[in-house]
Amino acid sequence: MSKSMDELKEEIQEMEKQLAEAKKQYREIRTEGLRSAIEARKVAEDAVKEELKNLGYSTSYSPFTGITWRNF
Repeated sequence: MSKSMDELKEEIQEMEKQLAEAKKQYREIRTEGLRSAIEARKVAEDAVKEELKNLGYSTSYSPFTGITWRNF
């Protein structure tokens, strides 16, 4: 009833593949909220850039410098 070394090796390799896939799915689920927040931020930044452009301000807006009263 014992398995041969080759059978055990193949079984371990298959389990390692399953574990890698499960880790990938877990990572995707865990970071799903972050990815959607980053995408929403990008959309919002694009909307701000477009609005500034429509108002006649320079398009060199950077989210890292922010919008302050000195920019106007």
